[in-house]
Amino acid sequence: MTIQTIVLYFAAGSALVASLLCLTRLLKIVPDATALVPQARDATEQIFSRQLNHSIGLFSAIYAGFLFAAYYLDYLRHANSDPGILVFSGIAFGIFFAAVYGTNRLRVFVQTRSVSLQKESTSRIFRHFLYVGALLGLSASFLGLSYAFLIQVSVHYAPEILLLPVYVGALLIFWLRFNTALMARSSDYAYELLGKQESVMPLTGASNPLWNMRRRYAAINRFSFHHLEFLLLCVVVLLTSGQLEIKAKISADGRPAVTLVIFALGLISGIPGFFIMRVRDKTSPETFLWNIRIGHIAAISILAILSYFLFVVIAQMHIKYFWIIIVGALTALMLSLYSAIYVSENHRNARSFIAAAATSVSTVIHKGIAAGMRGAAIPALIITLMMGLAYLLGVVDERGEDRYYRGLFGLAVALTSMVSLFSVTQATASIMPLAADTVEVLRLGARTESRTALMVKFKNLRGVTVPSHVVQGQIFFSALTILIFLVYAQILAEAGHATLFRHLTHTAMLLLGGIASYFLAARVNELVLNLGPLLVRETRAQFRQVSDLTGVGAGQERLGALASGYLLRKILPLFIGAMLLPALACLLGGSHGLAGYLIGFGFFSFLNGTSWLTTGAAWSSARQAAEADQQVARNTAQLEALTQADIVGDSMHEAAAPTLSIALFMTIVASIIFGPATLELHELVRSYIKGL
Repeated sequence: MTIQTIVLYFAAGSALVASLLCLTRLLKIVPDATALVPQARDATEQIFSRQLNHSIGLFSAIYAGFLFAAYYLDYLRHANSDPGILVFSGIAFGIFFAAVYGTNRLRVFVQTRSVSLQKESTSRIFRHFLYVGALLGLSASFLGLSYAFLIQVSVHYAPEILLLPVYVGALLIFWLRFNTALMARSSDYAYELLGKQESVMPLTGASNPLWNMRRRYAAINRFSFHHLEFLLLCVVVLLTSGQLEIKAKISADGRPAVTLVIFALGLISGIPGFFIMRVRDKTSPETFLWNIRIGHIAAISILAILSYFLFVVIAQMHIKYFWIIIVGALTALMLSLYSAIYVSENHRNARSFIAAAATSVSTVIHKGIAAGMRGAAIPALIITLMMGLAYLLGVVDERGEDRYYRGLFGLAVALTSMVSLFSVTQATASIMPLAADTVEVLRLGARTESRTALMVKFKNLRGVTVPSHVVQGQIFFSALTILIFLVYAQILAEAGHATLFRHLTHTAMLLLGGIASYFLAARVNELVLNLGPLLVRETRAQFRQVSDLTGVGAGQERLGALASGYLLRKILPLFIGAMLLPALACLLGGSHGLAGYLIGFGFFSFLNGTSWLTTGAAWSSARQAAEADQQVARNTAQLEALTQADIVGDSMHEAAAPTLSIALFMTIVASIIFGPATLELHELVRSYIKGL
């Protein structure tokens, strides 16, 4: 057994043990019955569970069709029966579904026990929530590493079949994220509209079905999808990097892939990283936020030591690969630090928004949009510099025809290093949705001194960890940008061409990708605005029909049915279009058309998503800072302007940006799986037209 294999087994075992320890700590939380707020029967959870079950059944059928079609085309048609691939792929798909169900159960479990932490200090509450994020991050990294390693030892299987579980999993997450994000934001928008139109109506509490649906779907949208998306991303990154490693002639026979070992080292480094995070009750927000980042810095330091010792000292590899690993790890840290500073409550952006709100609503909205555009430029610059530096380091001391692939492999190493530290980011990002949901629950009770002090604790946690929640989206977009470039470069290299713009058709595919990104984002925001008034009218009708406010469960059922029916009609064309547009670009433009669509869709999605993530989080931080400032809170018009800006920002960074990110990921995986077959079909159509 080689040292690389030992590292892989040790990383997997460490992640599994640490996950079990976090789960054990969570189970030790004893709920305090006096702290829990009495609530009516939660119909919203039943609505979401029903949506989840129906979606899993639908996509299981889609996956079965894809799998048997691929098995027939790649195996049975060539008289090569190998049923082991069906079992292997089916088990992988089942494990992913188990992860989806387990995430939902973990969310419900933690939500019901969050308020019972009222007797704990802020540092202890932070530690309990940190266990939740660590469990999610470590489990995603463990599953991704295990699947990639099993694929590597099963090299006789076709890579397209091995990626089918990932592709259908991406379809499932895209569908659930699309529905959940729109339900959350539309119900939130409708709730705010209801507050303006019905001054005598009880607006808060279980008696209002719209309030409960708004709170539940917001918690689901913020908590349930990030680590599942990263689980799928880890598999695609490791497989793509492994393919580049083979083309660059780096891997040795009988040894694990270098990128797989790098990912394992990052996983090992992240475990002590989040365990050393400490916060105190009376520290300032700036110190509190910096203490969270200490874990990320510690993980990078451990990764640097381990990678140098393993690759440079033991494996005698070129020292450039050590520096490439450091570049990738520092990229994630720079994105994290930038987000923490730019969207925090005490940053000058938040203060400038509060000052602008004293003028008018339009002023603060325009200022926020401008800040978001400016905020998207810095992450784009960081990623551009990292990609250029990693590629240049990869071609150091390289000659001949392998030089091009060595540069791409250097970029893949940097990407793997950046993704490997995801567990540290996830550990802190999950605190925000848990704290925000607890604040909403606490608002139901009477304003006692103890309850007010408890709300202050959770509000501080929510405000401090908003940047951590946003940086997940930024890292995801950044990783997809690098992955797009790697896939794009391989497509053009295998096509035997060095330039993209050979024909007007190929250029048009790039424009088509950009238009698709803008149209999808615009449609998401439009659906939020259209569905909100429908929910308001339904809620007002329910209050007129139920005089004693007892039909809460039935009210939530009607609201859920109305929203689901509306979204099904509106989302299905967008969902089908997102699946078919890459195939259309490849069919019409061949390899250059597919590469052009990837670049266009990815470039505009990166700029849009990053801008909206920054804008929405900055508006939210400004509103929270204004609510905490008693002098500002007395000015009703100023606080109302910030509230309106926050409603607009929620639609941007919690609906449009996440939908774009998972749609982009789905497009990349579809290009890898179906690209070769579609290119063959393109050549057949082209030959047929020439024959005519």
